Amino acid sequence: MVFRSSFYCLVLFLSLTFSSFSQQSIAFENSLIHFNQGREYFEAANYVAAREEFANYLSRQSDGQKNEVILAEYYQVLCSLYLNQPEIDVLGYHFNLNNPNSPQSNLLFRKMGLYFYDIANYAKSIRYLENSSLGNVEARYKLGVAYFETKDFDNALALFNEVKTDPDEEYAFSAAYYAGVIQYQQKNYLNAIADFKKSNGHSKYRKDLPYWLISSYQQTAQWDELLKYAEPIISTHPDLALLVAEVQFKKGLYAKSAKSFDDYLKEHKNEAASYKKGYALYSVDKYEEAIKAISGLLKQDSLGQKAYYLQGLAYLKLGKKTEAAASFTQSGALAFDPSQQEEAQFKSISISVDLGKWSESLLAIERFGKTYPKSSFTAAYQSFASDAILKLPALKPATTLIKSGIPVSEEMKVAYQTLTFNVGIKAYNQEQYKEAITYFDLAIAQAANQNLTDEASFGKAECLSQLKDFEAAIQIYKPLLSGKHSSDFLQRNRIGIAYAYFSVKEFTNANTYFKTYVDQLKANPTGKANANALLRLADTYLVAKNYSEALTYYNQAIENIKTEKDYALYQKGITLVYLERDIEAKATFQLLKKSYPNTKFGDDASFQENLISFRTGKYQEAIDGFTELINNQPNSPYYAESILKRAQSYSNAKQPEKAITDYKIVIEKYAKEAFAKDAVAGLQEELNGVGRPEEMTAYLSMYQNGNLNEEEKTDLEYQAAKGIYLGEKYDKAIEPLKNFVAHFPADERVSEVTYLIADAANRSNNKVVAFEFYKKVIEQNVHPSLNSVIAKVADIEFDSAAYTPAIGHYRLLKEKGVDSTVIQRANKRILESYLKLGELDSALIAYQEFQASAGKEAESVEQAALLYLDIIQLNNTKGNYATSNEMILDKFRNEFAEVSDATLGKAYLLLAKNLFELKNLAQTRATLKSIIDNSEDKESVEAAKALLKTYFPK
Repeated sequence: MVFRSSFYCLVLFLSLTFSSFSQQSIAFENSLIHFNQGREYFEAANYVAAREEFANYLSRQSDGQKNEVILAEYYQVLCSLYLNQPEIDVLGYHFNLNNPNSPQSNLLFRKMGLYFYDIANYAKSIRYLENSSLGNVEARYKLGVAYFETKDFDNALALFNEVKTDPDEEYAFSAAYYAGVIQYQQKNYLNAIADFKKSNGHSKYRKDLPYWLISSYQQTAQWDELLKYAEPIISTHPDLALLVAEVQFKKGLYAKSAKSFDDYLKEHKNEAASYKKGYALYSVDKYEEAIKAISGLLKQDSLGQKAYYLQGLAYLKLGKKTEAAASFTQSGALAFDPSQQEEAQFKSISISVDLGKWSESLLAIERFGKTYPKSSFTAAYQSFASDAILKLPALKPATTLIKSGIPVSEEMKVAYQTLTFNVGIKAYNQEQYKEAITYFDLAIAQAANQNLTDEASFGKAECLSQLKDFEAAIQIYKPLLSGKHSSDFLQRNRIGIAYAYFSVKEFTNANTYFKTYVDQLKANPTGKANANALLRLADTYLVAKNYSEALTYYNQAIENIKTEKDYALYQKGITLVYLERDIEAKATFQLLKKSYPNTKFGDDASFQENLISFRTGKYQEAIDGFTELINNQPNSPYYAESILKRAQSYSNAKQPEKAITDYKIVIEKYAKEAFAKDAVAGLQEELNGVGRPEEMTAYLSMYQNGNLNEEEKTDLEYQAAKGIYLGEKYDKAIEPLKNFVAHFPADERVSEVTYLIADAANRSNNKVVAFEFYKKVIEQNVHPSLNSVIAKVADIEFDSAAYTPAIGHYRLLKEKGVDSTVIQRANKRILESYLKLGELDSALIAYQEFQASAGKEAESVEQAALLYLDIIQLNNTKGNYATSNEMILDKFRNEFAEVSDATLGKAYLLLAKNLFELKNLAQTRATLKSIIDNSEDKESVEAAKALLKTYFPK
């Protein structure tokens, strides 16, 4: 309100003043003189004088609408403006109010706006130019600048965008420049670039404009445009050289970048630029120059960390791995950039691995893994670790790493397992079997790779076999023969387990695996093979007394094996002996001695030849052969046995004295030998034959004092007693067999001897002794013929009317899982026993068991029907006639309807008898007449007739 009041007061004052001037206008006739003089003063910038002249002129004018009057007022306001009068705003607005349609009104505001613009009073400038700039490019441009200076960028930009298209290049270029600045500040960099390019034609901005334009290119990542613009002006703007180098570097223009950095660094010292120069040189394969460029940066700071790393890379490219490792170590020791530090340490590890420093590498990997448990290089260092582990000569460094707690990959586990396996193999090859087992166990426990686990298990089994622990080896071999494995692996396991079984004399199992092994050899003849398996396979067949197969494989072994051929020939000869192909056997033994004169089986072959002569009754030939062996080979293992065999040959050749001499030598010198007992028997027979039995006493005593062990004495007594039994002298065998049991109650053959006693007694018709010892066999519960014995004991009890114990043994027999025929017989005997005992309820239960085991064929049904009638008879003895009839009618009308007439006749005769006992005479007569009229069994008909006469006499 203060402003409006002051304004109206001023207007009133001016009105009064102008009124007084007009009253005096008559006094001034020549007023134009003052007007013109005022124009001259105004143009000469004498604004005080000009204002005075214009005032004199206006004081003489009465018409305020004349052009000269308006013009004089216009000049008078401008003079106040230029004289910086405080009332200028009031004067200006007063002129505008009085002359709203005058051109000078708009022009005055423009002049005022431009004046205030020139004195940097942008707020007042905007006030006047906003209403007067239309159509005037200068005014609009300067209004835009005023907006710009007062931070009204939106209005400023709108005006600049208009002005920059004006033909007047002076204002257009400047407007474009200001528009570019605003667009840049508003991050409209593409528009800014276009405006800056337009303003480039004005020399006023050529100093600052490159920086705005280059910055805009940077902001929009227009690196190519930036370089295109900046590279040509570096000479005039040397401070752009570093920026150009940086952009070239950023774009990967390393050759240009290196040169630009080099030019820059000739005049400046900049460590960051030196590093980038070195990196650029490295990138264009100038490794030596790169190393030189960064030599001054190798310090204990962040840039030094990068420089050391770059130096390491350059050394690597030059093949200087040791120097590279040292550089990476230096970089890795600095922590300014953790990522760079981690990468440098990893590079150092990779070089260590590449240089074959396996143990050192694993220690570095362990440290790295603990420091960086989640490193992006984890997979890579794990791969390095795997390679290093595989190449280690010892296990300890790998074990330390695996147990260190760092992330362990499956590849590392497999590598560690491989190493433990390989160390185990090495120990095995050095015959350190216990140590090898330790390593194989480690490989098995790792279980990272199934094939390695299986191979380690096989290696352990092989070690156990070498240590003679065949049973343990077998338990490892067995599982390895199942599952998916290569044929070679299976073959190695088969031969391993086969030899293990062979070594523990389990020849049946050994045969199975040797046979499979040999069959696979035939199927895959190119595979790795152990030809001696043929020989062992033949041995197993020989042990099993399968002489034909044994001979086949001994022949194949002789053809294929490179070692043990002499053994194969000898075994072939033995097999031919068993096959009683004596001529071929002798020929084979002779071929053996001829082909292998130094063979250890020479004595064996000679002895076997002599045995053939002995066995075939060529006693003189045998005597000559044994004599030759005795005279020429005193150290032969067959020397003593040859004396015995010569004695037996003499006996058979009816030369008793010579036989007696040889028998005595055997007893005197070889009483401890197993065959000495044959000498005792032979001597006794010959002495008896020549009538000198008294000589035998001394030799028997000599033989008994021959320090025979308990086992040998036991065996002699057993064989002697059993020999009587086998000679079918059963009554004489009983006592010797009993004596054996009494002398050796803990011997494992007691069960067999007990059975022999029982059987001998049974065959001698001594039922009491047989029964006694059969029961002992049952108590022992181990004999192979146990079920047969139980049956015999049960039958003996049944036959002797001991039905209750018989039932117990028949039931025991059933529990043994015997075949159905035996079970059916036992069920029948149990039923018959209950019938004999008169136990009706038990008989009914036993009948159900019998019937369940009986067949459905007619004979079985017939037997079941007859036994059922026996149960009914037992029921009758208790007076249960009505129940018996129900049982007869139920079964014989249905289940037993198809039995024979004889059995049906018995059933219905029993029915008639029961009816008679029940006083049902009509049904009795009807039943008997039905039998007479319908039965085809004569015996039943006759019985019915007899009962009819008895029950109903005429």
